[in-house]
Amino acid sequence: MFSKFSVRKPYTVIVGVVLVIILGVVSFSKMTTDLLPSMELPYALVMTTYQGASPEEVETTVTKPVEQAMATISNIKQVASSSSENMSIVYMEFEGDANMDSAALDMREKLDMIKGYWPDKVGNPTIMKLNPDMMPVLVTAMDSDNKDMSEISKLIKDKVSPGVEAVEGVASVSQTGMLEENINVIINEDKIKSLNKKIQRALNGQFDEAQDKLDRAKSKLDGSKAQLNSKRTELNNTLAKAQTALNSGKLSLAQKEVEVTSALTNLENQKKVLELVKQAGEASVKQLEEQLKTVTDPAQKAQLQVQIAEINKQLKTADSTIKTLDKNIKALKQALKQIQKGKKEVDANLTTVTAQSANANSQMTSGEIGIAQGESQITMGQQQLDASKKQAKAAANIKDKITVDNVKAMLIAQNFEMPAGYISEDNTQYLVRVGDKVSSQEDLEDLELMDLGIKNFAPIRLSDVADVAVVNNKKDTYCRINGNDAVVLSVQKQNNYSTADVSKRVSEKLDTLKKENPGLHYTNLMDQGIYIDMVVGSVLQNLGMGAVLAVLILLVFLKDIKPTAVIACSIPISVIFAVVMMYFSGITLNVISLSGLALGVGMLVDNSIVVIENIYRLRKEGVPVKEAAIEGAKGVAGAITASTLTTISVFLPIVFTTGLTKKLFSDMALTIGYSLIASLIVAVTFVPMMSAGVLHKVTEKDNKLFDGLQSLYRGVMEKVLKRKWIAIILTLAVFVGAVIGATKIGTSLMPSMDSTEMSLTIEMPKGSGLSDTAAMSDTVMKKIREISDVDSVGAMVSSSSGIGGTSSSSKANQDTASVYIMLKEDKKHTNKEIKNEILNKTKKFDCEIQVQESNMDMSALGGSGISIEVKGNDMNTLRKTARDIAKKVGTVKGTKNISDGQEETTPDIHVTVDKAKAAKYGLTVATVYQQLNAKLQEGSTATTINQNEKQWDVKVSNDTKDNITRSQLKKMKLTGTQKGESKEVALSKVASFHDTDSLSTISRSEQERILTVTAELKDGYNIGIVSENVTKALKGYKAPAGYSYKIAGEMESINETAGQVGLMLILAIAFMYLIMVAQFQSLKSPFIILFTIPLAFTGGLIGLFVAGKDLSIIAMIGFVMLSGIIVNNGIVLVDTVNQLRDKGCEMMDAVITAGAMRIRPILMTAITTILGLSTMALGMGSGAEMVQPMAIVTIGGLIYGTLLTLIFIPCIYLVFNRKKKKRRS
Repeated sequence: MFSKFSVRKPYTVIVGVVLVIILGVVSFSKMTTDLLPSMELPYALVMTTYQGASPEEVETTVTKPVEQAMATISNIKQVASSSSENMSIVYMEFEGDANMDSAALDMREKLDMIKGYWPDKVGNPTIMKLNPDMMPVLVTAMDSDNKDMSEISKLIKDKVSPGVEAVEGVASVSQTGMLEENINVIINEDKIKSLNKKIQRALNGQFDEAQDKLDRAKSKLDGSKAQLNSKRTELNNTLAKAQTALNSGKLSLAQKEVEVTSALTNLENQKKVLELVKQAGEASVKQLEEQLKTVTDPAQKAQLQVQIAEINKQLKTADSTIKTLDKNIKALKQALKQIQKGKKEVDANLTTVTAQSANANSQMTSGEIGIAQGESQITMGQQQLDASKKQAKAAANIKDKITVDNVKAMLIAQNFEMPAGYISEDNTQYLVRVGDKVSSQEDLEDLELMDLGIKNFAPIRLSDVADVAVVNNKKDTYCRINGNDAVVLSVQKQNNYSTADVSKRVSEKLDTLKKENPGLHYTNLMDQGIYIDMVVGSVLQNLGMGAVLAVLILLVFLKDIKPTAVIACSIPISVIFAVVMMYFSGITLNVISLSGLALGVGMLVDNSIVVIENIYRLRKEGVPVKEAAIEGAKGVAGAITASTLTTISVFLPIVFTTGLTKKLFSDMALTIGYSLIASLIVAVTFVPMMSAGVLHKVTEKDNKLFDGLQSLYRGVMEKVLKRKWIAIILTLAVFVGAVIGATKIGTSLMPSMDSTEMSLTIEMPKGSGLSDTAAMSDTVMKKIREISDVDSVGAMVSSSSGIGGTSSSSKANQDTASVYIMLKEDKKHTNKEIKNEILNKTKKFDCEIQVQESNMDMSALGGSGISIEVKGNDMNTLRKTARDIAKKVGTVKGTKNISDGQEETTPDIHVTVDKAKAAKYGLTVATVYQQLNAKLQEGSTATTINQNEKQWDVKVSNDTKDNITRSQLKKMKLTGTQKGESKEVALSKVASFHDTDSLSTISRSEQERILTVTAELKDGYNIGIVSENVTKALKGYKAPAGYSYKIAGEMESINETAGQVGLMLILAIAFMYLIMVAQFQSLKSPFIILFTIPLAFTGGLIGLFVAGKDLSIIAMIGFVMLSGIIVNNGIVLVDTVNQLRDKGCEMMDAVITAGAMRIRPILMTAITTILGLSTMALGMGSGAEMVQPMAIVTIGGLIYGTLLTLIFIPCIYLVFNRKKKKRRS
């Protein structure tokens, strides 16, 4: 259908071709170039800082909880960790199909749940997803002819780094070797002691004044008390006298009352008597007068008269006396009234005096109570003053307040400025800012830390307790390039940007900065962009050369320029078509995808060859050109579709694989698939259209070579088929021999790649300082520069950010230097030869040097060398087990530099606190730790200030941290309490000391502690073979109960990836068989064709053996691809046999004739593919080493498999088709 449409409407096909070319050019110009495919690796890590914590404390407090939390996340495959001083890193490996964005959210959610239980010093955990973009795309060293390091560092910080960061596609720029100046705030113990004395004096003065006030008040109160007592005595005396006088008067009045009453009674009695006497006298008078009246006797009468006169006289006397008595009685009664009144007045006075006495006593009592209260208040005041004095003196000791953490907190709080909000006034909004930033060192020194509230004592300022000075890190960093001091910049790119483009733009920016700053130089120590350009250019060159060779071989076979031209035109169209599909499916131009394209070039022409060869044959038979074009393409359309589908189906199982296999080779599978689909479309459209236009005249040309080859083939096959079992047995024997031989070839993960970049590590003896390491680095670099192929050399030893942007503590890794070597592009020696020369020149140096042949190989994807993980929980048992295993590994031939994983140990002084002794001083283990930690704490950045248009870090530290010795540690004073008073005690009084040797890093895997025993391989030894020998050496070793070990590292990656490739191969064979069943409508013919696969594998193994290459993962992918290519020959051959038999040909004749008929297209397709891969197989150009094993396997398999297919498959065909096939009508 397609061929008929194409021949009849050629302009439509031409328009389609032009559209493909336009789309291809645009797509190619927009495609990004990288070294490897864009990969989202299923790895992530959680980094958490824990300042001042030991590895054991980090493991217990942070690492274990994080591991337990991470282990519950879905799709998690493995959890590992490392706990070192101040830092916890937990590594997670997820399943290959895990969504890492979703995984990161799950990780954050789990971390949020546990971080609330951590101590305050534990930092906020950081989640990082690992991917190749984390590696720098360019590392360059900058030096200057006319600037010192301070000026270079300032230039880089102010201009170079910001300029590079502004380049499109750049994510970040990190610096190594920068001379960094900062303001150090060093807490001065002498100043604190002096200040404490001043504070005590000020407090004493303030408390003395308060004591004086209390004493004066007490004295005044004592005077008041004495005065009150005096008045009380005086009052009591006065009242006593008054009461005595009143009581005496009362008594006198009483006596007078008695006397008057007695006199009155006597008078009244006398009056009564007189009145009785008067009454009696009057009665006598009346009686006498009566008698007188009766008496006549004058004498008697006279006597009576005398008696009456006497009695009347006496009566008058009595009246007078009575009157006198009445008067006296009245006087006495009046006197008695006066006396009684006097008595009342005395009683009233007594009552008044008593009341006044009570009132006075009450007032006196109130006064006494007031005085007592005053005394109580004075007593309480004295007690409070004494307590306050004690408390204030203790609180005023600022030694415990002026710590690194407290000063940092104060600086952060004081150096603060932040918008608080807005206010509106007169229709204008004003931003309200709170605070004011410190703007100079002087302001920093004058910064008020605290006000103790002591009278006449100024607030404490930073300069009162600390020394403030500008310092730099010159003594802690070393970075040189070609003998000059330098700063190294590491540039990381953003995701979805081309590495090559970013590298190019950064280099252009550096050139501009170099021109703007005379004397400034930069030397690239690593440039992925240049390397990628070289590799991509090399692959494209190999692709072009392969295409040219394929066209030339076609010309040799066809001996006609016209059909050759048709096929030659089909190649670029198919490639461009494939590029368009690559672009729209998001595939980048990288070593893998371009290698796939290059591998596909040889196969691109297969479909076109089959079509053009069939059209050419029909034309020679006299069929009209258009009919020949239509029928020729139509006749083989089914076969080429089947063969294309079988080849493509080989890569379909990659969707079922995981890990490195899928991440790395998806691009190759898609690229090959696209190129084959493109070649199929071109073969059934473009080739017929072109053939109809150029094959008008076809001249029969003799081809004695093929005629003779066909004759030879017929003769050989007639003899072979008579002894087919011998041929089958011999072929199978060679296959079995090849498989057995494969076990001796050795395995590897990835081929090493030659590049213009090398690196090495210098490890000095333990305890070496930075100056020793720097001197050795200079010596090593001098020797390296003597090598003719070396262009430039840079080295660095630094506590600041490294190449990868990571950081370490200020004293870490000062015994290790990293050296980067740039080789000349036209170097005459291989990297391995240069490595050996470096090792030879430095073998007598007192250091250990490890050379990495290339910075661009892929060993980092799976590790390198022998690696054995030893698991268990008790560290002592674990360490002993690791040492035992390391000894066993050391006996294996081919291993060197054996490590039991315990080299990175830290000498510890273990301080054991005696809890009972510490308790006597109010100390606990925790408080001892806190006080020691504060004294030994490293300086850290507290805040920043802007001064002279420069931002300065302000670091706070103790002034004794670099000077503390073992003896000083034991004498170190701790502040405790005894009997309620603050007291200092030496550490040695409450603790004991002993030396230990602990691991600087505690590693864990699957929530168990691990130690990793490692070994490097000697030159000429293979990882697979040596690993197998290591396994044999450990076969008899039995680990303690609860402890285990396993081979890990590169061999583990090899086994895992090989398993994935094996699965891929099995599924590929199954898919191919099913496709061929659908094509042939038979179960037997496809099964016969599958016998071509072991033939090809035999040739591939022989090719690896001859080339001296390992059976790497790349080579294994070659076998998978080879299985899809080689069956095409079988399909063509078996299909032709079936067609001949359908036409009535005898089986033997059909088999021989089919081989003779198809020998030319079979050889043509095989040779074009072989030649297309030849440049890669020969390792021509940069980066060719990456896919060289695949090319060797494919070429070896095609050579052996194609030749044997023409002989072996007919034999198998006859075995499976013993019965004669009936001729179809």
